Amino acid sequence: WSFDFAEIAERQHAGDWEGAGALLTEAARGLQAAGAQGLVICTNTMHKLADTVQAAVTIPLIHIADATARAVVDAGVKRPALLATRFTMEQDFYKGRLADRYGLQPVVPGQAGRDLVHRVI
Repeated sequence: WSFDFAEIAERQHAGDWEGAGALLTEAARGLQAAGAQGLVICTNTMHKLADTVQAAVTIPLIHIADATARAVVDAGVKRPALLATRFTMEQDFYKGRLADRYGLQPVVPGQAGRDLVHRVI
């Protein structure tokens, strides 16, 4: 399943996470009905809605922060740089998961750097 990112970005920037969650949930249910045995959300930022999506289906959702954290831990890194959208760098849904579940201490740029990275993405 693929979305027109403009529609998702519009909801993100409007703060309409409920609307974005409804889109992802509908897609997840459709994929499950079509026979999918698992789900992957292929964007860090939309993992803000991972719990919402997981609650809507019975098949497992592979969380991108978990897969990333395992690779970071295996590499022996404790303070990984986190370059992502402003939502991912500033909110706790991703950074908190890395810290709480894996003991990592993600490092994000200062405000000017976050603004630049977000704008580039």
